[in-house]
Amino acid sequence: MTLEALKQLDDRIQASVNRIQQLQHENELLVKRLAESEQRFNEANAHSNSERQQHEAERNEIKSRIEKILARFDGLDLG
Repeated sequence: MTLEALKQLDDRIQASVNRIQQLQHENELLVKRLAESEQRFNEANAHSNSERQQHEAERNEIKSRIEKILARFDGLDLG
């Protein structure tokens, strides 16, 4: 193997090492962005669930009141 061939091999190895380091850095950034996105998603989902539960409670309250009103009408002798 000539000195020129060794230099080319060394250059290729160094380029590969540099690329691996770059990819590792990009991976770290992507992992961080993913974690942040998952956190925002979970917070939004929790907020959505809370709103859904509140709407369900309000719907049940309205249903209960309507049933009580209808029960009073059923008790009236309109005939």
